[in-house]
Amino acid sequence: MLVFVGFFITIRALGQVVEMNWKLDYQIYLKLANDSNYTFDIRDVFHVTNLKNEEFSSEFVFYPVNPGDEFVQDLENKEANNNSYSTLWSALHDKLGGGWVHFINCIAYSLETQKLDLQEPIMKRPESTWKPEPVTESWKRTRKWEYYTPIDQKLAIKEYKIRESKDELGDLKNLPADYINLFFNTKTSEYDLLKIERKFNEKAKIDLIKILLSANYLGKEQITYISNAVLNAVKSYSTGKLPSVLIFDEFEAAAAMTLDVNGYRVESVVFRSSANFSDEEIELRRNKILSIVENINVYNQKAFKKRLSTYYQ
Repeated sequence: MLVFVGFFITIRALGQVVEMNWKLDYQIYLKLANDSNYTFDIRDVFHVTNLKNEEFSSEFVFYPVNPGDEFVQDLENKEANNNSYSTLWSALHDKLGGGWVHFINCIAYSLETQKLDLQEPIMKRPESTWKPEPVTESWKRTRKWEYYTPIDQKLAIKEYKIRESKDELGDLKNLPADYINLFFNTKTSEYDLLKIERKFNEKAKIDLIKILLSANYLGKEQITYISNAVLNAVKSYSTGKLPSVLIFDEFEAAAAMTLDVNGYRVESVVFRSSANFSDEEIELRRNKILSIVENINVYNQKAFKKRLSTYYQ
């Protein structure tokens, strides 16, 4: 059912979003079914660009999107084997199901909600003077790490550059450029301030990169902790939680989106009021956005199927 309220379009009749407006150039207004109201500054939310030709430069298309009700309900009914802890990917896929975008988004969500803390005691490496004979590459690259993930920004950036020089970035190549730029342009002192200043979304972007950098060096205890923290974060999701708002710059549109079992789901679409689109143009742009998101889901699923025979590296 389509409900037009100005330039607001509801995609799901029973969705969380009951009202959404883009009246000012930089402000988006959102009202949920529980009568809670939110205002988003478009400069602070994720911007989607270069989509009209649907030519994707990465193996997977990543958007930062919170889990939705359907995905959480499916998770509640899912029985994990609880025995796949050889890699972080296998442990989380066993618990969550889904594909790469579920893996990444659920980790990010657990970091944003602080259910996952990379400086928990279990993530701290034991002090030791032990040195392997012969010296291994992994020992040389991690011997100065205080935790199983490189908390110190200098050490994290060093590991990134090593992996880049060896063509070992893996799925880090699929993250948005602004995540990587934030990571490289944040000093350790600035990183420490993010938690104090409660800038959890920014900290989560950096921590997501650190988890991917350290994925090959995690032990079973650390993999178990991370996977349990992620699972608990997603299961604690409630209908009062916000969908994610993304800006589709080329369409002068904003979309409230969630993550369902198949990938990204568009909850609602709103167009910039100053654009003065006709009803016909609104419909064309809306349908194009929905088509693009569906094609992205298909693209991601095909890429994921190619990986089913291997664990996350």
